[in-house]
Amino acid sequence: MRIKDKIRTKSPRQFLKRKGTVIFFILLAVFSFSAVYSAPVEDIPARQDTWLGSWLRQPTLTGDWGGLRGKLSDDGVDISANFTTDILGNPSGGQGQAVRYAGFLEATLALNLEKLASLKGWALTMTNYLASGRNLSAKIGNFFGVQEVYTPGEYYFGILDLSVTLPGDKVTLEAGRLFAGDVFATSDLWQYYVGAMNGNIISLSGNIFFPHFRTAAWGARATYEPDKHWQFMGGVYDADSSVGEPGKHGLDFNLDFDHGCLAIGQLSYKHHQEPRESGLPGSAALGGYYESSKFSGVAEPGRSWHGNYGFYFIFDQMIYRGDWPDFNGPAHLRSGTAYSERVKQPYNVQTAVAADRPKGLTAWWAAYLAPKEEINTQTYQLAAGLVYQGLPPNRDRDVTAFCVIFGNFSDKLSGQDAETALELSHRFQVSPWCYFSPDIQYIINPDGRHDIDNALVLGAEASFNF
Repeated sequence: MRIKDKIRTKSPRQFLKRKGTVIFFILLAVFSFSAVYSAPVEDIPARQDTWLGSWLRQPTLTGDWGGLRGKLSDDGVDISANFTTDILGNPSGGQGQAVRYAGFLEATLALNLEKLASLKGWALTMTNYLASGRNLSAKIGNFFGVQEVYTPGEYYFGILDLSVTLPGDKVTLEAGRLFAGDVFATSDLWQYYVGAMNGNIISLSGNIFFPHFRTAAWGARATYEPDKHWQFMGGVYDADSSVGEPGKHGLDFNLDFDHGCLAIGQLSYKHHQEPRESGLPGSAALGGYYESSKFSGVAEPGRSWHGNYGFYFIFDQMIYRGDWPDFNGPAHLRSGTAYSERVKQPYNVQTAVAADRPKGLTAWWAAYLAPKEEINTQTYQLAAGLVYQGLPPNRDRDVTAFCVIFGNFSDKLSGQDAETALELSHRFQVSPWCYFSPDIQYIINPDGRHDIDNALVLGAEASFNF
């Protein structure tokens, strides 16, 4: 059969699928081009007399609701919402080619009980989530997810966090339905990635039950900040992994320690985190965990082991610093704000607000070790990256980010050795409440297997604060 005849025999579905992929990437290129030449957020004040300029300048997409939002906040009630979407496709490599959409809508209610009921230092935060879309990594067949906002299922009830900050604002205690991934094994710099680094050290959650993103568990934790440099945080969580099943929608409130507990601690140090300081910002975090559950063998599912542990280290340091732009986000997201203040505010898994950082180049590095090869899918992970804020002229809030992630699979897993992911992303900060990020990823040895072709992933992420 001639080549021309082969082309003619393709089904209409295959043709439309390929055509749709091409159209998607053309639209993506057009959007990226227009974003490059759009006016930076800092120039919007010059157009305050226009409706568009005023709308783009306001802190959120829906504004102050005619003054109601501000009045509620003054009374101790803060309401926020965010929608983030990833649209990605793999034109080559993986087990097959596809374009996938994933969306994540969150709504948060924060009650400052000190204002509402004169309970000094007390606060209550609740979250709800609505997930949509499909998982491109399932099509590629890789371990490190390429769409970090993807989550299976639909509606989820998130956290129910009751906190109290003791007099002196150095000690904060929390209890309720909590995440661990919001504070442990994470970095603020990772928000600029669309793939596996947009959140936590992904190998950790592949080895143990680690409450994060949309899965909350009963738990308690304590935070001690003796000064603006040091922080110690420790937490204990119910390790019943069944609470994360999509069909339970986060509403399984049973407390059953028969499944074990997760104990985790982290010591952090940071310096030059405020605009008035002239040095180069940097931070380091050392953490470790122990989970007392029973674990099935990765190569021997019928055999079980008791207990699992691991360690991680995260480091970042700015190596070139320019000006520090004025911060136009919520006060509690300012750099250097104490945890005792942040815990009283709305909790956001995703946010379109640009981080309060100076322009310049920052390097970061992370390492994770889980020694038990019999029960851990990946025994260690190494990751490193560069983040540059303000790279294009006159775009102080735009961020360019590159990273490399290497994850080594257990020697007990036959046919799997290591997966490597590379990612390059650029965030166009369109307004204080919106960003758009074109993204390129390249997956080497998906799932650590040499029989799956390396995958090229192209797409974009967009986020909106309501």
